[in-house]
Amino acid sequence: MSDKISNLPDLLLLHILSSKSLQTNDVVATSLLSKRWRSLWYSIPKLEFHDALSCSYESFLQFIDATLILVDLKSVKMFSLLCDSHDLPPHKVDIWVNAVVKSKLEYLNLWFNSEFGSVVKPLPSTIFKCSTIRILKLLRVKLSKLSTVNLPSLKALHMLSVGFSDAESLEMLLSECVRLQELLLLDVDLPDYEDTNLDIGRLHHLVIAEVPEGLFQIEVFSNVTFLSLKEHDFSPDDHDIPTFCNLTHLEVDLFTLNGWVNMVSCLPSFPKLETFIIREQDFMGVNWSMEPSPDEVPPCVSSHLKTFALKGFEFLKSEFQIVGFILKHAIVLRSVIITTEDYDYPSPEAGRQELLGILSSYPKRSRSCKLFVDVPAKTIYQKVYNKLVEEKDFSYYFEF
Repeated sequence: MSDKISNLPDLLLLHILSSKSLQTNDVVATSLLSKRWRSLWYSIPKLEFHDALSCSYESFLQFIDATLILVDLKSVKMFSLLCDSHDLPPHKVDIWVNAVVKSKLEYLNLWFNSEFGSVVKPLPSTIFKCSTIRILKLLRVKLSKLSTVNLPSLKALHMLSVGFSDAESLEMLLSECVRLQELLLLDVDLPDYEDTNLDIGRLHHLVIAEVPEGLFQIEVFSNVTFLSLKEHDFSPDDHDIPTFCNLTHLEVDLFTLNGWVNMVSCLPSFPKLETFIIREQDFMGVNWSMEPSPDEVPPCVSSHLKTFALKGFEFLKSEFQIVGFILKHAIVLRSVIITTEDYDYPSPEAGRQELLGILSSYPKRSRSCKLFVDVPAKTIYQKVYNKLVEEKDFSYYFEF
């Protein structure tokens, strides 16, 4: 029987070998198939190394060393290094990173497990001088002080638990990413974080942003279509924010008693909002009664909102008021998604059905709206529900 796959052109075979389902060790193993495959992988454009797939720490290091010697680095477009189980020698990481960024690398992903710590020594600054990189993802690494940045092609920057030596380096990095379209910046380790307010100008091409509160003026992100604000509790000072003409997806945290009312008063600044997600934080764990008046309904809620989600639901009066407000005023609403907190409760399905029954009794402006409730195996539901049964007080469920 003829080997039809081996008769395919090299470019097509390399495309197959670069599929997401194949790690680099699988690709190298194809060299054993026949002479046709023996050296084909030398021109592979994607290198992915994951220590969990190696039989030992030593073999993992040796495999990366040997691969980078044998492959044609000029053909490598993507380099991904994931370490779940080991703390890698800093000098090895330097050698590997420097080797791949010298070529026309387009995608760099460095991921380290927190249990074993990040790279002790800061990453080489050559990463930030690679003019061809389009996607850069860093997780649990340290960065030294940056003197120059040259990333004219960078479109996506993800940095999670990244340690910076100084605020100026982060400011320089973002200011020089003139074509940046996607920014994910979480758990930043920055000196004097609380007193830092970075001046990075306007990111005119930015489409997606997930950033912490306090580092930037919100005006920086006024062009985005997707915005996730971490630890940003809306206050009266936010009322003068600019209009986000393109924004359709907004995710925010809700901390304080006044946060919801302040948030609603800011929603007119998002006239095209279609997806609105609230992540409740610990400070919301108290019953309170506060809601906007009917004449304060933001136009985006009444005319554009299609999906509303409330994460961390604890069966509080304030939460039912929020959901009731959205259901009552959102004309084109398609779905409301509620996820509860994780506490002891033996029957999540019973809790889900009970909550669905309560919310289904609320007036809905949109006839096509569907309710979805996610009650984990452990939830606060039983404790709260039992208390309400004992007190015979269900009245606040229907106040909005």
